[in-house]
Amino acid sequence: MTTVFDFILEIVAVFVGVFAAFELDNYREASAENKERLRLLALIRREVHANEQVLTSMTRIETDDPVSVESSRSIRNIWEGITGKLVILRNDELLEATTLLYFQLANLDRLLDLYREYAGAYLYASPNERMRMEPRLKDQRTHYVTFINGYVLPQISLVLRFTDAELGHSKPAHVPKSNAKPLKTGVP
Repeated sequence: MTTVFDFILEIVAVFVGVFAAFELDNYREASAENKERLRLLALIRREVHANEQVLTSMTRIETDDPVSVESSRSIRNIWEGITGKLVILRNDELLEATTLLYFQLANLDRLLDLYREYAGAYLYASPNERMRMEPRLKDQRTHYVTFINGYVLPQISLVLRFTDAELGHSKPAHVPKSNAKPLKTGVP
């Protein structure tokens, strides 16, 4: 009878050990995923904040020169680099708002490209042709500034609020290091 009891006790001990190992592994995975999620959120926040600064400066340009336009473009490097990792973001509203923002930024870049193309033609036009082109050029500038102020900047504010809520603070985010272990290089 004791051998059956010992056998059952061993099976229970093995089961508990394996179960504990699986739980520990799940905890480590969840912890690493959360760390990566926070890192992605901080990176998105930093890029969105940089876009806010660029676009705000573009709307402040007041000039009589119809050709004057910022040479800046919206920043989308981080977004393009992390799109494969978006599945770890838990807040669907944040994901939707951020996706819409980057769609608007892509549209803004297209508007600016059209404006710059027309402004280039304006530069090489004759004086009579310039007089004809100037109202349209001013309208295009008004259009992209209105698009920035009416759509893009409010969407940026929304995304910043969502990311700040996810990160649990309202100051610009410090980007934590990746889960990767640092490479040891150089002389100790």
